[in-house]
Amino acid sequence: MTNGSSKVGMIGLGIAIVSIVMSGVALAMLAGAARGGSTQQKAMEVGAPGNDVNEFYIFTQELNADEEKLGVPVAVYTLTEITVHKGDNVTIHFYNTAEAAEDRHTFTMQAPYNMSYDLAGGEDKTFSFTADTVGRFTYYCTYDLPSMIGQLEVLP
Repeated sequence: MTNGSSKVGMIGLGIAIVSIVMSGVALAMLAGAARGGSTQQKAMEVGAPGNDVNEFYIFTQELNADEEKLGVPVAVYTLTEITVHKGDNVTIHFYNTAEAAEDRHTFTMQAPYNMSYDLAGGEDKTFSFTADTVGRFTYYCTYDLPSMIGQLEVLP
């Protein structure tokens, strides 16, 4: 080998070694996650994305689609999965981001939580409840079914 090709070969070898090491680190991280992950990771699974544990922010969002052509509403919640534990106090900050007051949205949940907050465009509401029943419960907007739904999962 010439001096130039030797340098190229050494650089290639160096890149290969770094790639192998990084792959090993990635595998170790995946193995740790499969075994339950770190305490920090577990803390983020329950309570995210709010500022405090079990504090959630939900915004309405209109999708850029022709609702009449599709035949179904095109609004969604920005947060469609909430996971908490039984006994947790849950705080939800619900924002109707629509500009027009007549563009109403609700945050509605049936038994056992029995709540419905109906907001005009531009309004927001903060409410709290205790997650006292284990299971999966659907929350939805009464005006925009079937597109505007989410799930509350209460773990034991």
